[in-house]
Amino acid sequence: MSKRLENIFQSSSPKTKLVSYFVGCYPDPDTSFELIKQAIDNGVSILEIGYCTSEASAEGPIIKKAHDHVLENNFTLKDTIKLVKKIRDYNSEVGIVLMGYIANLYKYPIPTFVDDIKKAGADAVLVVDAPHELKEENILRENLNKNELSLIKLVAPTTDEQRLKDIIKISSGFLYQVTVTGTTGQKSADESTVKNFIDKIKAISNIPVCTGFGIKTPGDAKKMANTGPSGVIVGSAFVKYIQDNLEDKNLPQNLGKLINSFVKEL
Repeated sequence: MSKRLENIFQSSSPKTKLVSYFVGCYPDPDTSFELIKQAIDNGVSILEIGYCTSEASAEGPIIKKAHDHVLENNFTLKDTIKLVKKIRDYNSEVGIVLMGYIANLYKYPIPTFVDDIKKAGADAVLVVDAPHELKEENILRENLNKNELSLIKLVAPTTDEQRLKDIIKISSGFLYQVTVTGTTGQKSADESTVKNFIDKIKAISNIPVCTGFGIKTPGDAKKMANTGPSGVIVGSAFVKYIQDNLEDKNLPQNLGKLINSFVKEL
């Protein structure tokens, strides 16, 4: 497991960590870096950096549009890993999770990918479309374990108890609790359902739980924080803000203010 992620969750401040998702190299590598610097400076504890694929099956229209833009401009997973290195050089404490789909890693191939992200300073990988039964996911997990990096796993409201126990056994870093069924950025989460699921996880394991999907406003973040997770994950709201304000010359600073408004509610 990543020592850096462990330290983040052991820290008592802030009580609930803000995990923010960015599409790597969106709208371009330099702007992406400036946006992420502001996120770090305004209190984000963990960054999820999405690497792009045309098969982004879990993404709603907001994030899918950003993926398409990156792909059209020929920025690759290697460019995203270079971005990770710049982020790590900028800040030694923020958690960095690379998030995406298994096809990119299989083509890379997986052992080389893990070596490269370790050198760049990443802490973990989250693969959206790879169940733990998949051979490639097992190869990825073995390589991450050898390098003391974490494999973040998703659990959803539809995950039954036995499968939940199986997933927790092989997860490290934190568990990504999907609050709603469907794609990112669409529905809003129900607090009581989320709390019940978090309580169920806590009865099985002490792994940190971060809650994501359907968190669109600082008020949403506060409600979700009150359900008891270790962290709250916000993605589509920040990507949409970037999309809607690409012409703003103060976009990084203004995004930083938006992010800080979320952090203050946690």
